[in-house]
Amino acid sequence: MGIEELKLGLQAINLLAVVWLGLAARNKVTKDALDAKLAAHSDRLTAIERDIKHGPTHDDLKRIHSRLDKVCEDFSALSGELKGKGHTLDLIHEFLLNEKRK
Repeated sequence: MGIEELKLGLQAINLLAVVWLGLAARNKVTKDALDAKLAAHSDRLTAIERDIKHGPTHDDLKRIHSRLDKVCEDFSALSGELKGKGHTLDLIHEFLLNEKRK
């Protein structure tokens, strides 16, 4: 008996075991158990659909995005103004320090 015959025998045993388990397990699944699982999934799906109705729509997200863009533009403008004012303040300090030295 060679290795090939041993492999073939193990594959045949494996096939028979899988078929036997499939046939034995089919009796254990009842219609009532399947109906209960489907009902539970149905309840969960209904809850998800109800929650989605209260969520933001695409138009809501678009409006939020445009408002955020406006805030970013305003913040960028303020940042530029503050940099300019900081530079002016540095020049005033430098002038005052140079005035004291004279």
